[in-house]
Amino acid sequence: MTRFHLAAALCCAIALPAAAQDQSDTVWMIVQHDVAAYGEWREVFDSGLSTRQSAGELQFEILTKPGPPVAVMAIFEWTDAEAALAFANDPAVRNAMQAGGVISDPVITLHDTDPRFWTNTTQTDLAADNGG
Repeated sequence: MTRFHLAAALCCAIALPAAAQDQSDTVWMIVQHDVAAYGEWREVFDSGLSTRQSAGELQFEILTKPGPPVAVMAIFEWTDAEAALAFANDPAVRNAMQAGGVISDPVITLHDTDPRFWTNTTQTDLAADNGG
């Protein structure tokens, strides 16, 4: 290892806060569903922030596809899978979703990596990598 790489590695290790270094138990939950009216849904969603954080949510991001209906994808980071699943299975959450105008069955998946940084590899990319 060159002196530059060693110095860079040490700087990066020192610069990271302890919380960022030890997040191996965190999970990412993606929730996808359709809503009748985004504004109404967002009001209900935002009103639940403190409840979600108390249950173990660390952060979230919302993606939408215009409609009607409006397709919503909510990406959450949770402290662990147990907290994420407990929240997703809470009847109060289903009631809030209904009150917010969710008009489709939610599709909920858990992941151990941040989906915002996934790469998209197509068949063409794979063929090029294999000399095809």
